[in-house]
Amino acid sequence: MRRPATLGVALAVLLACSWAASPAQEFPGADLAGRLGCFACHSLKGQGGNGAVSLDGVATRLSPRQLQLAITYPRQLHARAKMPSYAYLPPAEQEALVHYLETFK
Repeated sequence: MRRPATLGVALAVLLACSWAASPAQEFPGADLAGRLGCFACHSLKGQGGNGAVSLDGVATRLSPRQLQLAITYPRQLHARAKMPSYAYLPPAEQEALVHYLETFK
């Protein structure tokens, strides 16, 4: 009986280690930005699209609240914005994007 319990603990430890934050997972918003196609229009460090404002320095131009607004209701921040609203994203994903954008200072 002790053997299955020990295996269970070992498996839990292995899973916990594999889910620990790695550099790629440090900012889950980066993956989300890629999946949403943000860089088709926005550029970052000279890479990406040129149809919208560069994300270089965006965290120095906009507060976290403004970043949230830009993601969820972009036309409230900039009346002529062509960016789609991402208000449909779950709050955790919206927060991940804001945290990711806050790294661009």
